[in-house]
This record gives sequence, C-alpha cells and structure tokens, in this order.
Amino acid sequence: MLTNVLLPTDLSSDHELVMKFAAGLADIGVRRVVCAHVVDAAGLEGPVISATVDAAREVMQRSLEPLKAAGLEVDSRVLTGDPERELLQLANEGSFDCLVCGSSGKSAADRLFFGSVSDRLVRDSGLPSLTVRFDLLRVTSDPAELARRFARVLLIPTDFSATAARALNLALSFPRKQIGTVRIFNVASDGGDGETESQLKRLVDIAKGRGIAASAVIGHGTPEKAILREAQYSGVSGVVVGSRGRTVLQEALMGSVSMTLMRQAPCPVLIVP
Repeated sequence: MLTNVLLPTDLSSDHELVMKFAAGLADIGVRRVVCAHVVDAAGLEGPVISATVDAAREVMQRSLEPLKAAGLEVDSRVLTGDPERELLQLANEGSFDCLVCGSSGKSAADRLFFGSVSDRLVRDSGLPSLTVRFDLLRVTSDPAELARRFARVLLIPTDFSATAARALNLALSFPRKQIGTVRIFNVASDGGDGETESQLKRLVDIAKGRGIAASAVIGHGTPEKAILREAQYSGVSGVVVGSRGRTVLQEALMGSVSMTLMRQAPCPVLIVP
C-alpha cells in the first residue's frame, strides 16, 4: 500500500495541478505527502539565494492548501543545489513508498537531448512512481478525482516477470473498497496459447482470492500500442505497470513500455520498478 509519498515540484502552474491531483490520494490509502522544491543556486550570491528560498516557501505554503484540506499530513521542503541530485537524495533517504510526478509527454528523444528531472526521478529513484500527464490535468475539472478514481478500473499489463509480479501485488494492495475491478493484460505475438492462458488464470485467481473482481485479457501487436488500445477501449481509470529500468539512451533507441504509457495513457500510470 502507498501511505507516504514524495511530490517534487517546480512550483509552476502545472505543478499546482499535480498538488490538486495529490489531494485525492487519501482515498487510495495515502496518509502523508512531502512536497519538495529545489532552488538551483548555481551562480547566485547568498542574499539572492536567501530571498529566492523565502519566496519559494511562500508559494509552497499556498500550494499545500488542497492537500491539507483533504486531511493529509503534509510536510514541505525547500532545498538548494542541483535539483536532480537533491531530489534523488531525498527520495533515497525518506522511506517513501512512492513518487508523485507530472509528465510533460515529451518523447524519449526530447528527453535524451533536453532532459526532464521528473523523468529521471522516475527512472533512477528506485521507487514506484505515480505519474499523470499535465495536459490531462489541464482539461479535468477536478484533478483530485483522477486520484480518487485511480483504482476503480485498473489495467495491469504482465509479461509474467518478477517486475510484473511486483506491479500486480502493489495494485492489489490498494484499499479493497477502492478497487472496482482489475484487467490483467498480456500481449501475445502469436495470439496466445494454453500456457499464456493458464498463467493469466493463475493471476486472476490470486486477485479473486483477495476478494477483487478480475478478468484476463490477451492483446496483440507491439506491447505499447496494445496496452494503449486496451486502456482506451476499456475506459480504465489507472494503469499499474512494471518497469525494466532502461536508461534514457536505451529508451530512445529501443522504446520503453512504462515510459510510453506515462506520456500517452488516458489516465494516471503507476510505474513499479
């Protein structure tokens, strides 16, 4: 279960939407949110750094109001230094269950050449990461509802690996009353076989053994496209997927299912390392 989460923010208007999204996390078991902002102090003198930190703290306090109103325990951190390094260090030291990040939808090639702190945190922190597209938040009247409804209809892709098993176990750990149904999804290049169906049935039986409605689905084609089609077709409210931890260069050259879903899925995506 996710109870203690880290929410990195650059205090932009898009990240204020992520704060509003996070206000709905209490419904899926989250109890504490630590919001962190890093002031890049490179080239700045002491008085300027101090003033910038004070201004960031003031903006942060206003941004935290939706989280406090939702009854969440909230902590804020304003750090100085290199944003990626400081946030990774905080993620590794804080005993967090999950990161909560917005996604800009940049392609792998864009991130290879221009970079994204959020994407690198998702890849390198070693934590599960709940991501939601900024453009999805912008057109949603109540961003918190996306978080509240996350577990109503879950799509859980699996290739029967250990990483996929961890994703399934985490998905099934959400509060029982918040899980509506889960769709356990495998992409079979040859249309499926008896062994695939047997393994899917075993996973479905695990979910049903916990009192959760579940069904097995076999898709076709490339994994990224098949999972996106299923997410659109089934109207899922959340995707929980394992990540193989590819580097950004490997992703740019070979693709990554989890990162593609993070950029293109029509709902929030929980990526499990």
